This record gives sequence, C-alpha cells and structure tokens, in this order.
Amino acid sequence: MNHDEAAFVERVGQMLTGGGLPRMAGRIWGWLLICEPPQQTAASIADALHASRGSVSGTVRLLENAGLIRRSTRPRDRREYFSIPEGAVVAVLESRLPSTIAWRQLADDGLAVLDGRPPEARQRLEELRDVYAFMERELPALLERFKAERQVNVSSVASKRKERIA
Repeated sequence: MNHDEAAFVERVGQMLTGGGLPRMAGRIWGWLLICEPPQQTAASIADALHASRGSVSGTVRLLENAGLIRRSTRPRDRREYFSIPEGAVVAVLESRLPSTIAWRQLADDGLAVLDGRPPEARQRLEELRDVYAFMERELPALLERFKAERQVNVSSVASKRKERIA
C-alpha cells in the first residue's frame, strides 16, 4: 500500500470511528474500497494494514453483520475472501429506517409527556421529532431516486464499453 492509499485508509477509519465503529473496521472497509483485486483474504488484509490476523478476523465479522462486507469462497480454495458487495451502502441506509422510525416515535412519546408545557420546554424534542420525521418521509424516496439514477449511469457505462469493443 502506498502513502496515499494508507492515508485514505486511515481517513476512512477515522470517519467510521465517528459513526461508532472501531477504527480497525473503518481501516478494513477503506482498504476494501480501493484494493486490487477487490476480494481479499483475511491474511492479505492483515498484511496490507499491518494488523494482526485476530484483529482482522473479529472485525470482518462486525462488518459482515453490518452488511458492509461480504464473505465468499472459491472452488478448491479453503480460504475465505472479503469484499464490498454492490449496494452495501444503500442497504445499510435502508436498514436504518426502522431505527429512524423508532427515534421519531420516541420523540412523539416524549412530547406527549410534555403536553401542556410551554413551547420552549418542548423545543428540543420537537426538533428531534421533526428531523427524524423528515428522514422517515424522505429517506426511502431519496434512496429509490439514487438507485434509479445509479442504474441509468451503470447502463450508460456498459453501453459505452460495448461500443468500444465492437
């Protein structure tokens, strides 16, 4: 891994740490975003990141459970390979919708508790409720628009490749 790649991997590690994941999870995900080939063994990930196999092994389970990476095997090869599946980011965002709804409902419940209190006492909960209500309304449509736009772009690139080959 060169200096620029290492810096990128570290930045992804820092970003995901801010999202509540361990730094190693971000570093692994960052590496899988840029590595070639896109499928890597635990040993190759550990080597690239100068990390222990144990650290990588535990962290890939966390990333797999979060839907951010996929584990696969190859015929006549006992090793497991890890990669980022297409649509992983969209799937993670879609999986957060129930949590978004739960936060909005919790804020509604809190506002019911504060019923009759002055507006300034309700302001923080109203903001929380309004943000999550907005996300609850807009996130599904936003992701559908993204998927449709992405499909058009992917189809366009595939068509251009076919034209170049022909």
